[in-house]
Amino acid sequence: MSFTRVVFEEFRAIFTNIPVIFVVIVGSFLYAFLYPAPYKNNIVQSQKIVVVDNDNTTLSKKLIFLVQASAEVDVDKVTSSMKKAQELLNQGKVYGILQIPNGFEASVYRHIPVEVFYLANASYFLIYGAVIDGIHRAVEEFSANIKLRRLLFEGKSQNEDIDLIVRDSIPLYNPTVGYINYALAAILVFILHQTLIAGAGILGATQNEQNLKGIKGYWNEIGGLKLVLARMFAFFCIYVVLFLLYFGFLFQLYGVNIGADIVSFWCFSAIFILCCASFGTLLGLLINHPALPTQIVLISSLPLIFMMGFIWPLELLPKPIVWAIHFIPAFEGVNGFIRINQMGADLHLVMNDFFWLLGLCIGCVMICVLVIRQKMGNVNDSEKR
Repeated sequence: MSFTRVVFEEFRAIFTNIPVIFVVIVGSFLYAFLYPAPYKNNIVQSQKIVVVDNDNTTLSKKLIFLVQASAEVDVDKVTSSMKKAQELLNQGKVYGILQIPNGFEASVYRHIPVEVFYLANASYFLIYGAVIDGIHRAVEEFSANIKLRRLLFEGKSQNEDIDLIVRDSIPLYNPTVGYINYALAAILVFILHQTLIAGAGILGATQNEQNLKGIKGYWNEIGGLKLVLARMFAFFCIYVVLFLLYFGFLFQLYGVNIGADIVSFWCFSAIFILCCASFGTLLGLLINHPALPTQIVLISSLPLIFMMGFIWPLELLPKPIVWAIHFIPAFEGVNGFIRINQMGADLHLVMNDFFWLLGLCIGCVMICVLVIRQKMGNVNDSEKR
């Protein structure tokens, strides 16, 4: 059987297998439109904080008013107990704390520099950034107002006290400082990864189940390498179209930043698709029940998301887990796409990820061929008996 004929048989097997179609085509479309729904507002605003006012004076209340006026934070409670504030933070009822020290007003009127303390829950990066940025802007505005009042009181011009260095925050890779470029860009790539592995796994598991029932097919009549390469090529053609849909239409629809040049993007995309296809093919060869690949993919999705490094820091994960996650195509793939597409990196800057995916792909192909040969040897031995 020629390679072209095997590819044709693979396409026919894919498009006549309802579970594979549902996962690969329907699943990719549904997740693409349903998953982004919680992130449509994009910007993090009105995060609850508690203010520990140990001064309880007119100036401290003015500072609290300015903080409350910030779009990023919402003053939920005002207390004089730091212990109570920490309890609220630990319970998740608030996401940040602003502490105004005792003697705040007196120090300001005496022209003595005074410090206010603020902290936020760093478990959620965007919430943490919103709380810290909102409080910081309010404090800067308060400080500027105090400085202006002092200059007017002393009869000086406002221009006589000009700040030589001014802080101006420019979010380079996340212009909106929201979830779209922070999480959604990576999640959409992860969806393609999961549906591809599940689809290839279901197809292989279905054929294994048919073998156990004594039903022979084209997959029993050809060599292992030809079968594996043909299956990878068939899924590659399908996912090139899905990549065009995701990166060409959905990224534009959701306002995801696109900074990749076309050559770097497609070179990295090609090796990523082939690696995922080989990984899914290997999974299918090891499973005899068509329902198991989908279950494995669904159960592993949430843990894998937190191991990718863009939601939860890798430094906080156990080293054995960080080592093991490198053998899942999504890790190098997602992080490579973030650097290429969101940060505008050239291909040579992600060559470590590229070569790792290439090595992982070759390794999966070799293991697939060995597994197929082992199965064919077992079948031949049983027929001889």
